[in-house]
Amino acid sequence: MSSSRHDLHLHEQLLLLVLRDRKGTVDYRAGFYNLAMGGAVLAELALAGVIRIEESKKAFVEAKPVTGRPRDEIMAEALDRVRNSKKRRRASSWVSTFGNLKRLRHRTALGLCRRGILRTKESQILLVFRRKLYPTIDPGPERRLIAGMRDAVMGDGDIEAGLGVVLSLAHATGSLRIHFERKELKERKARLKAITAGEPFTAGAGHPAIAAQKAVRAAVAASQAAVAATQAAVVASIAASSSS
Repeated sequence: MSSSRHDLHLHEQLLLLVLRDRKGTVDYRAGFYNLAMGGAVLAELALAGVIRIEESKKAFVEAKPVTGRPRDEIMAEALDRVRNSKKRRRASSWVSTFGNLKRLRHRTALGLCRRGILRTKESQILLVFRRKLYPTIDPGPERRLIAGMRDAVMGDGDIEAGLGVVLSLAHATGSLRIHFERKELKERKARLKAITAGEPFTAGAGHPAIAAQKAVRAAVAASQAAVAATQAAVVASIAASSSS
């Protein structure tokens, strides 16, 4: 993988979208951004041709018989987990697993720091707790990403599959509202639905448009299922606390 700041993995792009440039904290509107990142990892592995997602309601995931591992440590860890799994698991299960990889946000941010896009700093809370922050020092990559997203949403032409993945997952998990007004999203509802279905994707090197459509549909559906499961768990927890 190139170390260029212009060649970012999909989960790295999604993190840039939810981090506040000056403060380096996650925007309060980001919602289930970690599940969006998990879905991005799943989709990118599928687009790279190292896993296959079944075209069925259960959407089981299995590793393909290919050699080698991704150079990115997060992508490599995710692929190893699929390869070493003792049983087949659904895409929604893997989205949750990938979205909850140990220190996912920090590890992803540190990769962006090495590229010179973010920097790392610490802040102290109540003189006791310390937390890592990742302010932006090179806003160029995020600005280009947002500009591409805006062109894709507001236009009607074909779009590249990777951008479609980022757009679809940001939309499915609530992060898109950070960069778009509610009115804009409402007016372009049909366009967003088409992007989420993978309809306007162009063929790209190594993954024709049809393969990209399948990967995006599966990743988005899995992310939505993971979000719904998380929400249900939170509601159940609150209900249990209230009744005790």
